[in-house]
Parts: sequence; structure tokens; C-alpha cells
Amino acid sequence: MARTRAAVRGRDQELTALRTALAPDGGRLIVLTGPAGIGRTALLDRVARLLAADGARVLPLRLGTGPDGGGDPYALAALVRAVRERFEQLQESGLSEALSAVAQLRDARGRERGGWTPAVVAALDGLFETVGRRERVALLVDDAHAVAEPAPVLSAARRAGCLVVATCEEGAERGPGLAELLTDADRVMTIGPLADDVALSLVRRAAGARLDESVVTALRTALGPLLGNPGTVLGTLDALRRSGRLVTFEGRLCLSDPAEPVALPADHPLLRRASALGGTAVRLLGAVALLDGLDLDALPPLADILEADPVDCGRGLDLLIEAGVLTAGPDGRISCRCPALAATAAGRFRARRGTALHAALAERLLAGHRRSGGVDPVVLADHVARGGATVRLDDDTVRLLLTMGAAAEQEEPERATLWYSAALRRLPPTGPEHARTLCRLLLLVVRTGRYELLREPLTRYAEHGCAEESVDEIRLAAILLALHSGVPPAERAVRELLDAPFPGRGPTAFSEWWFDRRLAPDPRRHPATDGDTLAGAGAGAGAGAGAGAGAGVDTQAGAEPRGWADVTAEAGALAGDGAETPAGGKASVGGGAGAGDRAGAGARDGTAAGDGTRGGAGRSELLSAALCGDVAACERVWRSSGGAAPSPELDRLRQAALVADMADVARLVIGADYRVPETGVLGAYHRVVRGYADADWTRAMSAVRELELSPAEDTLARHAARLLAVDMCAARGEFGQAARWLTAATRAPRLAVLRTWARVGLAARKGDDGQAVRVALLAGPRLRRAGLRTGLSILLSRALRIAVLGDDHEGAAELLAEIELLPHEHHVDAQESLLLARGLVHRDPECAREATDLIRERGDLPALMESCLAVARFAPDPRPWLREAHALATRCGAAALLERVREVTRERGVPAPRARGRRDALAVTEQRIIELIGEGLTNRQIALRLRLSEKTVENYLTRLFARTGCRSRVELAAASLTGRLARTPT
Repeated sequence: MARTRAAVRGRDQELTALRTALAPDGGRLIVLTGPAGIGRTALLDRVARLLAADGARVLPLRLGTGPDGGGDPYALAALVRAVRERFEQLQESGLSEALSAVAQLRDARGRERGGWTPAVVAALDGLFETVGRRERVALLVDDAHAVAEPAPVLSAARRAGCLVVATCEEGAERGPGLAELLTDADRVMTIGPLADDVALSLVRRAAGARLDESVVTALRTALGPLLGNPGTVLGTLDALRRSGRLVTFEGRLCLSDPAEPVALPADHPLLRRASALGGTAVRLLGAVALLDGLDLDALPPLADILEADPVDCGRGLDLLIEAGVLTAGPDGRISCRCPALAATAAGRFRARRGTALHAALAERLLAGHRRSGGVDPVVLADHVARGGATVRLDDDTVRLLLTMGAAAEQEEPERATLWYSAALRRLPPTGPEHARTLCRLLLLVVRTGRYELLREPLTRYAEHGCAEESVDEIRLAAILLALHSGVPPAERAVRELLDAPFPGRGPTAFSEWWFDRRLAPDPRRHPATDGDTLAGAGAGAGAGAGAGAGAGVDTQAGAEPRGWADVTAEAGALAGDGAETPAGGKASVGGGAGAGDRAGAGARDGTAAGDGTRGGAGRSELLSAALCGDVAACERVWRSSGGAAPSPELDRLRQAALVADMADVARLVIGADYRVPETGVLGAYHRVVRGYADADWTRAMSAVRELELSPAEDTLARHAARLLAVDMCAARGEFGQAARWLTAATRAPRLAVLRTWARVGLAARKGDDGQAVRVALLAGPRLRRAGLRTGLSILLSRALRIAVLGDDHEGAAELLAEIELLPHEHHVDAQESLLLARGLVHRDPECAREATDLIRERGDLPALMESCLAVARFAPDPRPWLREAHALATRCGAAALLERVREVTRERGVPAPRARGRRDALAVTEQRIIELIGEGLTNRQIALRLRLSEKTVENYLTRLFARTGCRSRVELAAASLTGRLARTPT
């Protein structure tokens, strides 16, 4: 890993200590130690500049970099070169003679290979006394560990009154010479890791482009304790770039495949250190990485597999731990220093070698267990479970796995999941024990998020079939895996399960709802048209396809769905988009702040799903209803289990279904038994919804890009995420990106309300409030008649706020009439919309305040931002409303909305609200101007993009030049890229 030289950041404490240590007169010897890559050289360079500024003569000495190699054990050759390079600056009488004396002794040392002699001591004393005769001299020695005997030269410099600062690598082999140096030093200072925020600022500066937050998160996770090592973090970033893992997407530098692990560079010092320990150490490191940790009980059989002596293996582990490559936990388990190190070490072996290694260990542990026992059953079961189908299991071992799995379900569900999965491999697929174990596995997968463990039961089903009573569980397993991976199954039999309609839920299959297509050809069924799909979505209280768009719960009994063309043709024409579907809904409805956190208690009370009393078939029905977004079926189960209806939990369920946040839907219905996944399609999309609702749009847009770059297919979640991206980009004034996201999103009826909501917002942000209101007025009645009612009140409420802001009193009154036609008695969100609509139309501040309190309680911060701005138009005192709208718009980085805040502020004649925070932080508009300069836009183009006057842009730039010290637009953009300007959320 090449040495990275960069400006010192985050080293104020070390520099202060160095200043104090170097302040006294006379000679001083300070040694700086730290691991490779920690920034010793950068810190030494900073010390050189400080000393030069104080008037000292600086003499740098770089050891281990010259042509002498190991032939310069006392660093005499390096010293001669350094003095010759600065001969003109030193200009001391007698310097040539003193230098020649040292050079001659150096040549003699090279020929004789002798030891240290009094003549060398005298020559060095003469040289340093000559150099420091008139001014104080600072000898700065980098990598003192690179020579065998650094102490004599450095001690001679100190005797002559020089300041000596030397660096040496922590963990380098400490021979007698280095030990003497550390003992002789006046002070030894250890350079610790950088703070995380400082290390990440280095990453952003080195990236050379706007770095997506997912890259930062991936580096933080992969590097762990090594994140504070600047050489490691910058080297890893460079390795990602060289391997093609960093790609530019929508103006950000992103990871091309976010699910792939981040690995250390192959030449990282820790890996070099492991290689230096010999072949056994290298194989042990690879084994620990492949096994994801090693229990000491498994060391003897591992030594047998590696064809090494157990004693040598134990010694090798000790050396790797001492070198900082491996770590030992409190329980004695051996692990790699960080995940990135494990990824590199494991990557040197063939694919699936980890499974094979587990299998080999399992075979040996099983043999020992059968012979004499004494094998830790937990260690045995772990290796059996991770060893795959090649491990031969007898009936006793299968019973052991089942017994241990049952005992571990509550305390160690992750292990129980693995053990049940292993036992299923040897249970007859048509037997009753297989059905019971599969049911338990499904419940544990839901609790642990280990959905990848469902692949093997599905493959076995495709090969051997299953018992009739297990079909529901097999179908549910296929649904869970498809939902979380976003990838259709490869097996035809499993695809047919996803294509089959759910009993009692209409004709629509899961595959059509989630992937927007059938997965396996079915000669008995013609391809569905848009009209067919809409009919399936709106007809009846249980259509699976309509759940994501809000169908089912609000559909009036006996309503006849209209065809898709009837619903959208005129609205699409009005919007200037011909065949495009008007759609809409509320992006933030699915996960306001606290919604997920509050879900557990309400769901448990409402469904009894988490109490363990529901049988396998009942749980399968409940899970399929929740995960397929069948809100009507969820409500039926909710009511049949004694849950209260209406209730806030049911309203949150509808809101989550509107934006297809299946993770939140499942958590609300299933309660504590469901773990919201951190990765996969649902995990990423849940971060989109929550980030949008919480006004953390940096996080939300990062998750949108993560979904786009993942290998998953286009799913319902990906299309919904694109519609949320439309709204966020439009609010920031990025109208080109917003239009691209809208074009990429599906026009399917399942997201009709959400799509119309996004289009209405886009039109308003572009300044065409009239078109936004017209689209909503035209699409609203048609969506209502088609049965797509969930979220419709939120769509109409957004349009009404826009009408109020645009002084369109007639349009606002018509929208209020539409909202009043919706059922309100059982829906908190509809009641909220009606209350807000009446408050805005009738200019009733108290009514509007009550509505905004409900929005705030729901945690929908973008809707709260729009509502506060609308209320400020007529409130007797608009200042509190404008302050809140301004604060939320600043938090979101919504430049277009900030301009609306300024318009209302001027109109009402009140002081402009100001963002709270550090004075040196860039305002959102200032940051956008800098970003657009970086994209090459002129002042005029920036003014058009941000809807400002050209003079206003010039004023912003004048203030920025004064505050930052930059003298040109180019310098300002460069300063932003290198991280020298204060940051705000983007």
C-alpha cells in the first residue's frame, strides 16, 4: 500500500504536545510511534513547517528510501545525502570538511562492516556542531525503524543541541538498536487513530467527487477499528476505485454492488505482516476468515485439514494476534481484525471454500464425537450447519440439531435458525417432522432476517416436492426470499408458486404484484393488460395487486372498477404526459418518526401475532397478507384476533401499504416477531421511506441509489423509491433528475396514488401551481371511483396546500369538496386531511394548528413543512409558521421550498427566518450554488436553476468569497471538493 501524503487533520492534540516538548532550549529527542498508515510522515511534515516558521533550520532525513538498503545500518549514508541536499542553505564555515569526515567513515563502515567506533562519534559530533553553530537545527527522521542502529546518529545530534524528532512504526521488529532509541528518547509519543469524522472528511476530500453516504457507511462497517488509520481508509478507497467498485450515478460516487464486501488492499501492512510470518500463518488467517471466526476447540481438526502441526498452528495464532492481524474475544474465539481484512484473506481462496472448510471440520468433529464424545455440541452444530449438504448426518445428529434448535429459539435465534436449516436437509420432504421444522424455520427467519437460508428448502421442494400441509409454508418461503432479495427464483416449480393466486385474494399472483410480471409461462392465462391489472387491484377487499396502491380496505362493497385508460387518459393529457399514469400518494406516510418504534406494542395488542399461539397455517396466512400488502386481509386478521378497529396502528398500516413499505407493514402486523431487515431490497427501501419522512434526505437518496445499483430486478419497492426521489429532487430544484426518476418509475395502477402525488409536487416545485391543482382535481375523482382510495386524502391535501399558496381559492374549494367525499370516520389520516383542508380554505388558524399537530405526531415532516408554509399565508402571526417551515426546508436541503418561504416572508412583511446552527456552516442555497459551479454552470444558468435573479447569485458569491477567502469561482468549487468548507446535509 503506497504511502499517502496529505495535510494533517485532527492532530491538534499531538501538535500541542510536540510544541510543548520542543520548547525548552538545548537538545531534545522525541520519538513518534504509531502503526503503518497512521500519518506519521504527515505529522512530521507539519512539525517541519512549524519549526521553520519559528526560525529553525530543518534537516529532514528519510530512512529506508535510498539506494543503500541494508548496507547503511547506522544511517550515515542517508545523513550525508541530506546534508549535501541542503548544503547551500546551511552555509557554515568548515561544513565541507566535517561532512567529508563523515562520508569517509561511511565508506569505511561499508567496506569493513565493523561496529561503532570513537572516530565515528567524533565525526558526527563535529558535523552537528558545525551545522548548528549559528541557528537552532531540527533533525526530522522518518522511519527510524528502517535501519538497524538509529540511536548513535540521533543521540549525536541531540548532544550538539539539535532538536530531533523521529518516527518509527509501531509493531515493527524491535532489535537492540530500536530498543536503544526508545530508551534513550526524552519522550516517546504514540500517534493514535483519527476521530471517525476526521477520517471520513479525508475520504470525502480524496474522492474527488460528491461521495454517496452508502460508501461512507460501507467503509465504516468494513474497516471497524481501522477506520481511524488514514493510510488504510484512503488505500481502501483507492482499491475500490481501481477495481471498478466506485461508479458515478446521478452525480454521486457510489458502490457498484452495495451488497459485496469491501476488502483491504492486497498490499496492506497487516497482510504483509501476516505473509512475513510464514505459510502456516497465512493458511490460518485464510481459515479464520473463511470460517468467520475460530473456536479453539476446532483448532486440532483444523490443523489436520491444513496438514500442519497443532503446536505450530497454536504458535501461528499467537503471532497473528500479537501482530494485530487477529483478535481474541473474551470467550476465546479468534476473529479477523476487521471485516475488510477477512474479505481480502478469504478472497484468496476459491469460491465456496468456506463451506467446504466448515464441512471438513464438521466431519472430523462428528467422527471424534462418535468415538469418544467430549466435543462441544454448539461448535459441532455450528460447523454442521455451515458445512452445507455435503456433511453426512445420521439420525442422532439430526435429532441433536432439532433439540438444540428448540432450546436456542428464545436466547439464540440466529443459531437456532442455522440448526433447523441443517436438520431440514435430512428430513424427508413429505414427512410430518419436515412440515413442523419448516414452520419453525420460517418464524425464526422472520425474527432474524436470515432469508438466504430459505433458498435450500425451496430448491429441495423443486426437486422432491413436499407434503400437502407444507405448501403454504413453501409458498411463504418463496415470497419472503423474493421480497428481500428482489431476485426471482431460478427453479420453475418455485416460480409457479409465486405465479399462483392466493386463495381468497382474487386472481392476482404475488409475482405480478411484486415483479410486475409472471415468472413462469402459463398457457392457461393470457398476458394481463393494464385494465386487467387495475380490475384485479380495485375489485374486492382482498386483491393482492391493489394493496401496494391502497386498494382493498377503502373499496366500497360492490364498486365496479373502471379500466386503467378511463382513469388516467385525461389526467395524463392535462399533465402534458399523454399515456403516463397520474398517480400519487404520500411518500412520507409509511414511516414517520417513531412509527416503527411504536408499532410493536400496538401490533401485538391488535393481532396476537407475536405471542406464539398462532399455528403454522394461521401464521402463514398472516405473513402472506402482511408481506403482500393485502391491507384488507390484515384488517380481517386484526379484527378476528380481537384488535381494535379503527386504531392508529391500522392507519399506519394503510400508510405503509400506500408507499409499499412492506417492512413496516410486516412489523405493524406481526409485531415483535418481525425484524426490519438492514440489508436487501426491503431494508434499503425502508431507509428510503424513513429518511424521507424524517427529513433526512441525504440518507433517503443514498438508499434510493443503493436500490438502483443492487443486482435485484425492478420491484414494487424500487419503483416506489423512484417516486419518492422525484419529490426530493424537485424540492431541491433538481428538476432534470426529478423528471428522469419519474420516467423510470412504473405506471402500474398499484402505485397510482403515489405517482400522482409525486407529479403534483413536481409541477408545483417548477412554479406551475395551476397545473398541479388541475392534475389533482382530474385524477382524484377517477382514482376514487376506481377504488384506489388509500392515500387519496393525502394527495388531495397536498394539492390543496399548493392551491392556497398560489391564491387559487376556487381550486382549493373544489379540492375541499373532494376530500369531504372520502370516508373519514375510520381513518385518522383522512380526518387530519379534512381538518387541515377546512382550516386552510376557511382561513381558520386554530383548525389548521390542530391539523398540523396531528401531522407532527404522525412524524410526516415534509407534509408538516408544506402545511406550515400554507398556514403562514393567513395566520395572524406568521413568524412561528415560517420559522418551522424554514427549519424543515433547511434540514431537507429543499432550495425550491426555501424560496417559497422567502416569498411568503416578503409578502407578509416580517423578518426573514434564519437557520440556527454554526455561523460558519454554509446555507443550503450557498451550498447549491457551489455545487452548480462545480458542474460548470454560469451565474445566469445557476439563477435559472434556483429561480433566483442573477444579481442575487452574484451577491451570494461575494459573501462566500469574503467568508472563505477564495478569490474565484473555480477556487471556491475546489475548496468544497477538498472539504475545506463547512458542510451541511445534502
